[in-house]
Amino acid sequence: MSQRFRLRAAVAVAALVAPTLGRAQPAPPGSIRGIVFDSLVTHAPLAAATVDLLELGRSVTTDGRGVFRFDSLPGGRYTLSFSHPSLSALGFTPPDRAVELGTGIDVSIVLATPSDRTIYQRLCPGIREKDTGVLLGTLVEAGTNRPVAGGELHGEWTVTLIARETGFDRRPRIVRAGSDSGGRFQLCGVPTDVPVLLQSTARGIQGAPLELKLEGRTFAVRHLAIDLRDSTAPRARLVGKVTADGAPVADAQVLAIGSDQIARTAADGSFELRGLTAGSHTVEARAIGYSRKRIGLDIEPEGENRIAFTLTKVAVALPELTVTAAASAAAKSGFDQRRTAGLGGYFITAQDIARRGSVRLEDLFKTVPGMRVEPVGLNDYRILSTRGGSNFAAECEPTVYVDDVRMFLDPEAGLSIPIDPTEVLGIEIHPGPATAPVQYRAFGQNCGVILIWTKRGQR
Repeated sequence: MSQRFRLRAAVAVAALVAPTLGRAQPAPPGSIRGIVFDSLVTHAPLAAATVDLLELGRSVTTDGRGVFRFDSLPGGRYTLSFSHPSLSALGFTPPDRAVELGTGIDVSIVLATPSDRTIYQRLCPGIREKDTGVLLGTLVEAGTNRPVAGGELHGEWTVTLIARETGFDRRPRIVRAGSDSGGRFQLCGVPTDVPVLLQSTARGIQGAPLELKLEGRTFAVRHLAIDLRDSTAPRARLVGKVTADGAPVADAQVLAIGSDQIARTAADGSFELRGLTAGSHTVEARAIGYSRKRIGLDIEPEGENRIAFTLTKVAVALPELTVTAAASAAAKSGFDQRRTAGLGGYFITAQDIARRGSVRLEDLFKTVPGMRVEPVGLNDYRILSTRGGSNFAAECEPTVYVDDVRMFLDPEAGLSIPIDPTEVLGIEIHPGPATAPVQYRAFGQNCGVILIWTKRGQR
């Protein structure tokens, strides 16, 4: 090959390669992946949230684990935002998040709502009292879910102070808030350490009371429904069952808090409540020997509403008893003998109970000398003796016997006595220990005695 030919070949190859060497290679793409976490409402990864990549106008939806991903992205600075119906309903928009993406880099991030304390400062400016939080929610009309504007929400609770000079000092506390055009409300200053009675009012109609527990949380969400229909509109119906350890619980009481509707479970644990207003309710089930259970639910005005309760047995240490076949009958005759002898105490007979028509057992004690019935929390009551106690405690709780067996009231099971007044044959009340029968005077107990005899005890 001649020198001239080799030179031409080299020039030709150089001519072919030169354009390729002069052109820049395309930059490899990157990606942004991450998880959306809700620190306000669910305190968990947020599924079905919409994540927007603002600069490119792209959107993706998080999966069931709250995960999202944007692929094939050139390097640069991007802005991400996210939204979800549960947050939009509160009128809350999470802040945007800026991301710097290098060429060919995969970036992992977490998109989250601000901390609950940050939200509290933004929603409730000013000095924050100790152990208080904020409640956000929406008020809607039951059955239609239309937002209720101009409604009022108020939370109520009692603060108990103890001083040697004044004893027990109970002071009611109330916080209020209104609902805007979208039905949204924010209730500031709600205590985080005690239950709160929450109630809504709109167009002159008051909704059912609800129990709210923040349980140490600074932020909570509660959506409420209120029945704004005419008072002549048909009432709702609630049916359900009460069980414990897989077995039905008979003779349990089921009641809608704030109403006079109380049902008793049948042998199979079933019950039915009629005449309820629609909207948000707290329904309670209670039975002797079991912890009390409360469930919040929205009752629809039409159709059948269903609910199920699972109670837990309460372990109670009982004193040793000697039981005979005639024990109940003897106890009842003792009631009659003491009543007719007039040796002291206050007696309520089955005829008295029928004449009064009381719905709750505690109602029977409201007119008893030396006794006082005190509301506790939401639809709970405590019976107190005003003639016992020591030191600076002017009142105390008497000992209660049901069918000759001492009843230990557990706060977890409720302070009210879960006995239907129609099941009672007689009640014997001794505000102080002096007039109580000797066999019922507990050692060191100075608060009196209540003896209850039921129809069940006579079987």
